[in-house]
Amino acid sequence: MNQPVRIALVTAGLMVGGAVFGALAAVIALAVALLATGGTRDLFVDDAFALAAFVGALFGGILLPCTGWVLLRQVPLGLTVVGTVAGTVAGGALGWMLPLGSNEINRAIWGALAGFFAAALLLRLVASAPRVPRKAAA
Repeated sequence: MNQPVRIALVTAGLMVGGAVFGALAAVIALAVALLATGGTRDLFVDDAFALAAFVGALFGGILLPCTGWVLLRQVPLGLTVVGTVAGTVAGGALGWMLPLGSNEINRAIWGALAGFFAAALLLRLVASAPRVPRKAAA
C-alpha cells in the first residue's frame, strides 16, 4: 500500500472515530450539565440528545483529524481520544452551566470547543516535553 492511500485511510478512520467520540462527548456533556443544573426532566427529551449527538459528530469528524495531523502527531491515539473527549465534556458542561450569555446551547458549543482545544494544547505540551532519563536502581 502506498503512502497517499495509507494517509487517506488513516484520515478516514480519524474522521469516523472523531464523529463517534464527538457525538459521545456531546451527549455526556449535555447529561452532566442537565444533572448539575437540576434539569432531570429534560433527560428524557430524545430530540435534545439527538441534536447534541449530531452537532458533536459534525465537530468531532472535522476536528479530530485536523488536530491529530497538525498538533497531536506525537501523542498516542488512545491518549488523544481520551484527553480531547474529557476536555470537550468538561468545557461543554461548564459552558452550559456558566451564566456568560443568554443561550445555553451556544455557550455549551463554545465551551466544548474551548475544552477540546485546551486539552489538545495540553497534550501537545506534555508530548513535546523533554524526557528525563531515569537512573538505574543500584
